[in-house]
Amino acid sequence: MEFSFIFNTFGTKVSVVEFMDRLLPGLDEDVSQEIEEIAENKGISIYTGSKVEEIIQDEKGRCIITFTNNGNKKYLTTDKVLISIGRQPYLDNLGIDKLDMELNDNRRGIKVNEKMMTSIPNIFAVGDATGTIQLAHIASTQGVVAANNIMGIKDNMNYNVVPSAIFTDPEIASVGISEKYALDNNMDIEIGKFPIASNGKALTLGVSEGFVKIIVDKSTKEILGASIVGPNATDLINEISIAMTNKLKVEDLTKTIHPHPTTSEAIFEALLDSSGICIHN
Repeated sequence: MEFSFIFNTFGTKVSVVEFMDRLLPGLDEDVSQEIEEIAENKGISIYTGSKVEEIIQDEKGRCIITFTNNGNKKYLTTDKVLISIGRQPYLDNLGIDKLDMELNDNRRGIKVNEKMMTSIPNIFAVGDATGTIQLAHIASTQGVVAANNIMGIKDNMNYNVVPSAIFTDPEIASVGISEKYALDNNMDIEIGKFPIASNGKALTLGVSEGFVKIIVDKSTKEILGASIVGPNATDLINEISIAMTNKLKVEDLTKTIHPHPTTSEAIFEALLDSSGICIHN
């Protein structure tokens, strides 16, 4: 989706053929719906629930894509095809077999403990090679944890508060649990939501699509997760990450003065909405 928006910005006609029933299925459904509407409004064609069957070239070197959608065969003709179906660590030629180093259960990464230590005590592994969350900020954090433990400083890796950043236009960011996860696990939650269209700074940037959604534990008022679609989303999510890491409550943030006019006010308003007292919604 990031490349879809990049090429669309350059004036390229873009079509997205997605196997799952919605875009970015790892996110909440309202986030997926929001970015799909934004993409279509920008002229990006979206085909969800679709399976690519064949890609061939015509006599002029253009690509013809055959795919099925709702049981019907469809065709696209395009200059280039970008295939994005995930990735996995490349472990060949690392000598892992000679060391008898233990791999993860799915054998798609080197098994490590919370100290980033492998099954061989004096060997540590970090980054994509571990087969965990494949994000640069995870890899760098793992590196710090490993370095600390190598130097005798006790440190453990915590994956409970990992911010995710998707650089579409507008940006998407999330951290913690999703609304779906909370509902599937019968968690007693409150949800605060604030539309970007009601944020003055966003409007000066020419952006009215998107929202901030905060998930709060109903009894403790601790923040459990958040999703943001809008300008500066990948920067704003850090406020929620800090709050979650330090187990702050909604009141701890709403009593913090947010400067005006900034996009950070959207987080403030979403937090207020979780308590039913949103000011500008």
